[in-house]
Amino acid sequence: MKFFKTNCIKFMVIFALTGFISNIYAVESTQPNIILIVADDLGYSDLGVYGSEIKTPNLNRIAQQGIQLTNYHTGPTCGPTRAMLMTGIDNHRAGLGTNSAALRRLPELRGLPGYEGYLNDRVIPFSKILNEGGYHTFMAGKWDLGKIKGKLPTDQGFDRYFGIADGGGSHFSDARGTFAGQQIAAYFEDGKSVSKLPDDFYSSESYTDRVLSYIDNAPNDDKPFFAYLAYTAPHWPLQVPDEWIEKYKGVYDSGWEEIRKNRFERQKELGIIGPNTNLPPMNRAVKNWDELPPFQKQVELKRIELHAAMVELMDFHIGRLIEYIETNIERETIIIFVSDNGAEGNAIGEVGDNKYWIPAIFDNRLENMGKRDSYVWLGAGWANAMVAPFGIYKSYTTEGGIKTPAIFYSTKNRFINSKKNSVMTVMDIAPTILDIAGLDHPHMKEVDLLPMTGRSALEYLTNKTESVHENNPIGWELYGNRALIKGNFKAMLIWPPEGDGEWQLYNISDDPTESNNLAQSHPSVLQELITDWQGYAEINGVAIIDEDIGYGRYQ
Repeated sequence: MKFFKTNCIKFMVIFALTGFISNIYAVESTQPNIILIVADDLGYSDLGVYGSEIKTPNLNRIAQQGIQLTNYHTGPTCGPTRAMLMTGIDNHRAGLGTNSAALRRLPELRGLPGYEGYLNDRVIPFSKILNEGGYHTFMAGKWDLGKIKGKLPTDQGFDRYFGIADGGGSHFSDARGTFAGQQIAAYFEDGKSVSKLPDDFYSSESYTDRVLSYIDNAPNDDKPFFAYLAYTAPHWPLQVPDEWIEKYKGVYDSGWEEIRKNRFERQKELGIIGPNTNLPPMNRAVKNWDELPPFQKQVELKRIELHAAMVELMDFHIGRLIEYIETNIERETIIIFVSDNGAEGNAIGEVGDNKYWIPAIFDNRLENMGKRDSYVWLGAGWANAMVAPFGIYKSYTTEGGIKTPAIFYSTKNRFINSKKNSVMTVMDIAPTILDIAGLDHPHMKEVDLLPMTGRSALEYLTNKTESVHENNPIGWELYGNRALIKGNFKAMLIWPPEGDGEWQLYNISDDPTESNNLAQSHPSVLQELITDWQGYAEINGVAIIDEDIGYGRYQ
């Protein structure tokens, strides 16, 4: 394993320029309220406005009245994405070079700078900047950026917080964890550990209730608020209240190939993708639906029915929040909705000791799937369909792993309704929010703090520019797999078992589904992007591992 230190001046200049935060937009004299909503493992095509059959009327409406981003990119998994989301800085510099949970099984990464497993002291989350700049700050839901003293949300600029500090857990009051090595999830309220959840706890409802309560009881001092609502839906285990379990029965009986194709055709009709876009083959781990035995089909159908119900239920509760804001709040309120990565398609039952723990502890009989004492996950076939039209799914640097839905909406019509297709990333959210609030990042005054890597997208969102990143390179790495986007091109390296360990090249403007590898026909372009990626890795302290070290891989 090679470890690149941050000593390359040439690329430091490039990426420092990329991180410059523009504050030339003249914000209103009254700072707006800002609400950031994050879904967990929601696939690119899981919302109606992105081609889905799932009912999401509330998110559809704000997309149709605001801005729908069709080329928004995240990190490949939860923790790295959330580190970039909160800081505007590459996850390898912010402390989440890999997921905190992964450090338990990857001793070769432990102790490396940028791989602390929590937000390190070189970065400052934008919540703290907003709080110091006069905002009331509230959060409910998934944190996943540290649960040790000094690293909880209330240590990072939030006035109030209730939620789960881990990467996942049961959606009900039993608070079961997601791995045999972490059987009980860690919940906190205002910095104190929560030992027992209310009996009627259900994640999407309870987190929404808490944010509504925080807003409704905010001090009446004419200060704006920032609310971060971080759902754990539709992250596994797939669970819904009993009355929602049969909500999508029969909808998916045609199988994952057909559902994926239907979404692809609707995306072309909606203008999400171009009419000449190719639909690539499904992931090699996915079996042909018609070849599955009847009992396996029953189980697979129950998985996707639960996933769809979780998404619709999340949308229902988002609708409650939107209705409250539009009915009760006079100040302009900006709502930003994103997912943290693509749908989860890995073999969760094979991770660690899960193959023994799950059957020993949970009741996964067909009739019990989705209830509080069950533990099921989506699987490769449906995850591949949920990220349609893209390839593979969560934890990979393919578009299926790092491209998700994103919506910007203002109650005062700041954003003209449109679909926007220039590349934007999760690192751009923090500088954009600070730009909206009229606040500066303090790195110029506090020299120990890193400047943001992301760029404010406010001028792009308000039609003053045509792109956010122009031709500047943007890099990714997780579990040894790599990618870099520069202008219209994307270079990508995926190790076996899903790839061949060779760099690939795609023109993602003409070929967004990564169907036509240009590595042989455009070798000089590929080499330029590989060189850019090496510079990205050196600047950001990426641990170079020449194999796939991901979780739940299908062999």
